[in-house]
Amino acid sequence: MGIRSFYLVGGLLKRLLAVAGVVFLTLQPSQANPARQDLGDLQQQVKIFLQDHYRQQDVERVDITVGNLDPRLVLAACTQPLTMTLNDPSNSGGNLTVQTRCEATQSWSIYVPAQVSLFRPLAVASRPLMRGDVISERDIQIDVVNVSQLRQGYLARRESIIGQELQRPMNTGEAFRGSILEAPLVIKRGDAVHIEMQAGTIAVNSTGIAMANGRIGQRIRVRNSQSERIVSAEVVSAGKVRTSI
Repeated sequence: MGIRSFYLVGGLLKRLLAVAGVVFLTLQPSQANPARQDLGDLQQQVKIFLQDHYRQQDVERVDITVGNLDPRLVLAACTQPLTMTLNDPSNSGGNLTVQTRCEATQSWSIYVPAQVSLFRPLAVASRPLMRGDVISERDIQIDVVNVSQLRQGYLARRESIIGQELQRPMNTGEAFRGSILEAPLVIKRGDAVHIEMQAGTIAVNSTGIAMANGRIGQRIRVRNSQSERIVSAEVVSAGKVRTSI
């Protein structure tokens, strides 16, 4: 074989070896490109987890939006079911995160953002109301409201609202909250009041003069008209107080 032929064969052999090497590499993706966690599937699993959690609450409807993950995020495909933890002790939804963990050999943990809107039937104002209004049946209607946008302390039952006095104005459709309601003023300072004095199972009735304004459930000072003694008594209704002796 001549020198020219030798170099031709040698060059051909090198090219064949190079091609064989490429084929060998492409046949072993587990080394070059390990399997990755599908981010879309991860988001879907988080949504299902949140749906299952909030459907156990007393809600009319649940709307869930799972935030997008950075497409550059690379996570190893998890060979075990994902573990998820939610930090929402009040179960009120809103903006939150779900800690999502893979506890396989190639473990990882990330926080997935989500927006949860919970809708419940609530008592809302049926018309504009003014401060000092005493709430009646006609002032209330029941609407399905996104409670995730409300502060805590909203009221659902008409019975806990009717007869209460409003501490600030309200707009139509606004939810009633305990913090803006107060028992109405039923006794004014200087009013004559009926005093019911409890001694065990025995009740003794008397009369007196209120020394302060009083709302139902409050305690005020009352001067007994017969004994001139000043006592602390609980307001139970308009013109009536109760105390123990």
